[in-house]
Formats: sequence, structure tokens, C-alpha cells
Amino acid sequence: MLKFSMSKIHVIIPAAGSGSRMGQEIPKQFSSFHGKTLIEWVDFIFSNVSAVDTISIAFNSHERNNVENSNYTFSHKTKIYYSGGNSRSETVLNTLELMESFTSDDDWALVHDSARVGITESFINSFIKEVTQDNVGGIVAIPSVDTIKKVNQSKKIIKTEDRDTLWLAQTPQMFKYNKLVEALKKFNGIPTDEAEAIESLGLKPIVYKGLITNFKITYPEDLINMNQIFSTIIKGKVNG
Repeated sequence: MLKFSMSKIHVIIPAAGSGSRMGQEIPKQFSSFHGKTLIEWVDFIFSNVSAVDTISIAFNSHERNNVENSNYTFSHKTKIYYSGGNSRSETVLNTLELMESFTSDDDWALVHDSARVGITESFINSFIKEVTQDNVGGIVAIPSVDTIKKVNQSKKIIKTEDRDTLWLAQTPQMFKYNKLVEALKKFNGIPTDEAEAIESLGLKPIVYKGLITNFKITYPEDLINMNQIFSTIIKGKVNG
């Protein structure tokens, strides 16, 4: 399969969160799921995308013994870092800086959550093909189908938003390597995602319509719901 551009594509998977809302002792990225952990599935999915050159997984330093002494299987494209920070953005920036030796400024950095397994190789290929045509980059997002209400601290509605202009951000989020490093370094505070940091530079990322199955596993019921649909999409991941 031909590359979509001459620039390399580097995937970063921040996997340093505690996943406390799952209500289990282990972080959710290590949850067992269809014979693998969630993080192994995400790595497996992206490793099968030929346009992806490298994968960097960022764990917390205190997970080193767990990762190195377990039978986790990662791809030949994958490097493991113990670069977890106090926030997702810090983890991503730490990892981007550790990747400097094998990246160029014009390369792409694609960030994907460790708990989004409902994505397929064909979708990733389409996303990459679209986003690499944009000068800034872009994110996967879902257009809002529900009416959005803005409320105050007392949970009183103060405004009804125009849902036609509102999208719910997901991952992957992909930007030029040097721009993402610059954006994360310069951001005042903690950005909620990579796109917010890029936006703070005055840049306008594109949105690429996502998959309903690409939801983030956050609560125990999310894992149950994903389990029900995963067997129907896994064939595409293995064979696609």
C-alpha cells in the first residue's frame, strides 16, 4: 500500500491514566478484553495500518514492573516509554520529546486514547488520507445529535446551543510533529486535548466524522457495551 505522504506518521498512545472511574484496581488500559488487554488491542489495530511508521506507548514509571514482567505483546513498530506525566498533555509532550531522535519537524504525530478499541484499520486509513491533505491537521469527532444545554453552577439552563455547529471530539487527533510540540509547550494551563493546544496557536484543525463504536471506555458499563459489539468489528481488524 502506498504512503499517503512522504512525511512519516508516528502514533502516540498515552496510557498513563489511572482509570479510577472504572472502579477496579488496575488501570483500564490493562483490562482484559477478548484475549488481550485494551492497550494491546489499540497497538495491534494501529500496527496493521501500513501508513503508520512508529507507535509510542507512554506508561507511568510505576507500571514498569507490570509491563516488563507480564506477557503483553506489542508490535515491531512499537516503542515503550515510561513518560507518564501529571496530565494527558504532559504525557504526550514528554513522549514527543523522547521521540525527537527519529522524527522530523514535518512528520505527523497521531494521538489515540488507550481505551478506544472500537476503531478499524480502514477507518484509520481514511482519516489519515483526509487529514494529511490539510496544512494544520485534524481530529475525529461526532456531530451532536442531541440538543446541547449550557448550565450554570446551580445546574440551571442558561443557554441552548446551536447543535449544528457542535461536534463531540474523539481520537485519533493528528498534527505536524513540530506544531504539536510547540502548542503543548506554549499552552497556558492544561488543554483538554491536543486540538485545544493547536487551536491556541490560532490554527484551525479539521474534523473528520467518527464512528459511534469509537467511544472511550470510561465506566464498567462501557466495557460491557463494547464487548457486545467488538466481535462484529474484530474481523475487520484482523482481516482488514
